[in-house]
Amino acid sequence: MNIPTCPYFIFSLSAVLLVLAESKSAGSRHEPRKFPDGFQFGTATASYQIEGAWGEDGKSENIWDHLTHTDPCAIKDCSNGDIADDSYHLYRRDVEMMRELGIDYYRFSLSWTRLMPTSFPDHINPAGVKFYNNYINEMLKYNITPMITLYHWDLPQKLQEMGGWTNPNIVDWFADYARTAFELFGDRVKFWITFNEPHVFCFYGYGDVTMAPRLNIKGIAEYLCSKNMLMSHAKTWHMYDEEYRSKQSGTVSITLSSTWFEPEDGNNPEHIQAAEDANQFDWGQYAHPIFSEKGGYPQEMVDNVAAKSSAQGYSKSRLPEFTEEEKAYVRGTSDYFGLNHYSSALTYRNETVHGYHDTPSLWDDINAIRYKSEDWKIGASDFTKYTPWGFYKLLTKIRKDYNNPPVYITENGFSTLGGLEDEDRVKYYRGYLDAMLDAIDEGSDVRAYTAWSIMDNFEWMRGYSERFGLYEVDYTDPARTRIPRKSAFVYKEIIRSRTLDPHYEPTATVMTIDEGPLAAQYISNVPMEYLHRRFENSKMWKGVLLSAVLLVLSENKSAGSRQEPRKFPDGFLFGTATASYQIEGAWDKDGKSENIWDHLTHSDPCAIKDCSNGDIANDSYHLYRRDVEMMRELGIDYYRFSLSWTRLMPTSFPDHINPAGVEFYNNYINEMLKYNITPMITLYHWDLPQKLQEMGGWTNPNIVDWFTDYTRTAFELFGDRVKFWITFNEPHASCRLGYGDVTMAPRLNIKGVAEYLCSKNILMSHAKAWHMYDEEYRSKQRGTVSITFSSTWYEPEDENNQEHIQAAEDANQFDWGQYAHPIFSENGGYPQEMVENIAAKSVMQGYSRSRLPAFTEEEKAYIRGTSDYFGLNHYYSKLTYRNETVHGYHDTPSFSDDINAITYTLEDWEFGASGKVKYTPWGFYKILTKIRKDYNNPPVYITENGFATLGGLEDEDRVKYYRGYLDAMLDAIDEGSDVRGYTAWSIMDNFEWMYGYTERYGLYEVDYTDPARTRTPRKSAFVYKEIIRSRTLDPHYEPTATVMTIDEGH
Repeated sequence: MNIPTCPYFIFSLSAVLLVLAESKSAGSRHEPRKFPDGFQFGTATASYQIEGAWGEDGKSENIWDHLTHTDPCAIKDCSNGDIADDSYHLYRRDVEMMRELGIDYYRFSLSWTRLMPTSFPDHINPAGVKFYNNYINEMLKYNITPMITLYHWDLPQKLQEMGGWTNPNIVDWFADYARTAFELFGDRVKFWITFNEPHVFCFYGYGDVTMAPRLNIKGIAEYLCSKNMLMSHAKTWHMYDEEYRSKQSGTVSITLSSTWFEPEDGNNPEHIQAAEDANQFDWGQYAHPIFSEKGGYPQEMVDNVAAKSSAQGYSKSRLPEFTEEEKAYVRGTSDYFGLNHYSSALTYRNETVHGYHDTPSLWDDINAIRYKSEDWKIGASDFTKYTPWGFYKLLTKIRKDYNNPPVYITENGFSTLGGLEDEDRVKYYRGYLDAMLDAIDEGSDVRAYTAWSIMDNFEWMRGYSERFGLYEVDYTDPARTRIPRKSAFVYKEIIRSRTLDPHYEPTATVMTIDEGPLAAQYISNVPMEYLHRRFENSKMWKGVLLSAVLLVLSENKSAGSRQEPRKFPDGFLFGTATASYQIEGAWDKDGKSENIWDHLTHSDPCAIKDCSNGDIANDSYHLYRRDVEMMRELGIDYYRFSLSWTRLMPTSFPDHINPAGVEFYNNYINEMLKYNITPMITLYHWDLPQKLQEMGGWTNPNIVDWFTDYTRTAFELFGDRVKFWITFNEPHASCRLGYGDVTMAPRLNIKGVAEYLCSKNILMSHAKAWHMYDEEYRSKQRGTVSITFSSTWYEPEDENNQEHIQAAEDANQFDWGQYAHPIFSENGGYPQEMVENIAAKSVMQGYSRSRLPAFTEEEKAYIRGTSDYFGLNHYYSKLTYRNETVHGYHDTPSFSDDINAITYTLEDWEFGASGKVKYTPWGFYKILTKIRKDYNNPPVYITENGFATLGGLEDEDRVKYYRGYLDAMLDAIDEGSDVRGYTAWSIMDNFEWMYGYTERYGLYEVDYTDPARTRTPRKSAFVYKEIIRSRTLDPHYEPTATVMTIDEGH
């Protein structure tokens, strides 16, 4: 850990001398000292730091692989752990070194991605299991006790993309991983450590950029990480205690990194409190919930973060609360106190602290400044300072505050810049061991000491520039030769004699293995049920019978072929729609921050078909008056548009509302109202803040609260004038294509898992927003809140085939029933087809629970009925079948495999140059009919319907499409469907997501070669204008005007 030095302070030498003088131990004793009977010695390493073989034998990518490959020189020497010490191949030499030293135990960690390449228990990697079995058995062969750390910072990248330790779902993911390890290795491993140094990976990895994953979401992400890690630890401890302890007879604990914070002036109460606060935030944050009598976070933390959060404008404390049940669940969940300690820091608090730290941040919450004295430096490296007195004080505080728990020192060590004569490391070890013995003499129950590290290794952000090893590793040698340093000989003698002798000088220059007992070789038979293998998927082609296709078309009542004019019902409304990212432009103007589409198009431009982006788009941020002028030309009743979360709230949170964003939307809304055009606002149309995506986006349940804060802000700012609110546009597209595939941002492609997490969190977010509006705003603002679904219609290929009929029903339920059923059905919750299919598939695939997150009965009731109308986006339909060819057709697991059907469209449904949208108006009629019958005929607003061309003003195909679909809609209305409004997508061409500007949906053509982004009406604009004016669908109408004008009243 490298704590930055304060750039200014009045440094009093007397204060430093006082600190040292008052400390009982400073590593200065000269007489030999014996260690207690039974005291154990070990060394430690971690998987990513030594194993290498980063992509071998089925191992998948972890967050350090990802960081070092995507940004190599984020590491000081631009290095990585691809080969590291090559312990994957050289593990026998590692064990030989353990034998040379004579250690009692060896602490190492498992690589989650080597053991479980998918991150989940559906596939256990046989090669990874074999490697760890070999490693463990080689140790046991020589009577060396393996001590396994389950997590030493190398999270699967796949899980990081779902928010990593900020996502509460990781509690279950980690428990599945831990269970796998207990099952595979628990017959031989009796010492388990759940986590190494949570403060480091939470604070530096999530609240800073000095560890992977470098999120740097200060004051928020590190606290989410903290709670989720503690809950993961507790769940694992309880699981072991209840299921494995009686048969495996092991222990489960946690290792905390603990800097000692000393008051700069021991007579200054402010300094004393500052140091206490720093100790509680740094390591008490993790120790207090487990080892204290009360449980939960230290009161200093709770009070400080709550007060700061309130002052900063947050709706609640940034520190997530523990319920009383959670406090009890976490308290006591460790069989000993695992302690990593390296150095100390001086701490003070005075008026200079105000504005010193970033806001919000952990150190701003502590409200103190810390630094290290240059007088503490020994040797050439600045990395580790020599403060053994702090080690003594830390152990003493643990004894006094936590009722003297058993303590295992699981890391302590010193960094040099290399070389075999490491006198500074010898001095460091002797001083710290001396301080530890002082604490033991006073009653601290310290039972073991672990030197970091047995050998040099990849030292995280410092690469190979810092060397902690008792053995030097030659990284220029492909064989990664390990050579003992002087410190190795000294440590060997300490272990052999169980004595700390400050005068001992080794005479040997060659390391040998002392005589010792050879343990019986213990080879475990790994249960085969834990070696799950994936079947190879095969794609199969299916022909389609033309007779079945003709049957589908001939049986449908409406195909847009009527010839007589048809009137729309009285009061029927017409509008058009757009979305913020697709038209606004000004991507970083006036305080707007990055969203997921900014991030995608800037980091991987040609993921977009034409390598374009929405940086300027239609420039509606500057041209909104022209947009409103087009609305007036068409004569629309309402205009549907979306807010940009990152334009309104650049931090993603309510601590900063962007005045320029507020002004823009106020101007837009007021310009519409000026001409009697009703604004209909979509709160979320796919442009999530990138900052929130880095915490897992819609896979993270915390987003329910984040979205609620955003919606509250919008209701407060604009609800006096906006009466139509839509929470989400097309959650199926966001979740299925963005999280379960690569065809929408953020392109997670975590199939069969991420899209279902996204689904539940969106539904909970929608429900919370609806209830908030209903309880707090409806009576005074008198508006409506709803949600908009993308709804493809799935038709059975053969309506006389029961398998095809069920396949189509399943597809409809998975596609749009997944979102409609929880809100509009009488029973609530997901469709039963979904629940049963995914549960069965999950069990078969080896998951410990269904991949579809369950709704509690309370959640079902909370979501049911939370929409004032049914918002429907519809474009076209598909044919669906199920037979033996479906097996192995789709990726496993995946949404499509869970449906267990195959869908397709017909070439006969295409017309025009673009094949993107098919012409199937009969499907529109059928979906409206199903909504009426299944959901008790709710009010329906068609919130999108439109057709893509490749450009041009004479868009006859679009005209045909609109007429056919409006005709089908009128058929459904005639039969009783309560359809109240129709929205054409889109008023103008725009950035069409992954298709860029290659597909054009606009009633108005936009000239993207013109900096002024000239908008020109197409024929379809004139036709739609007439439909609105006359409230009539006339298939014979041909516009004669070539210039668009504004009619009276608009």
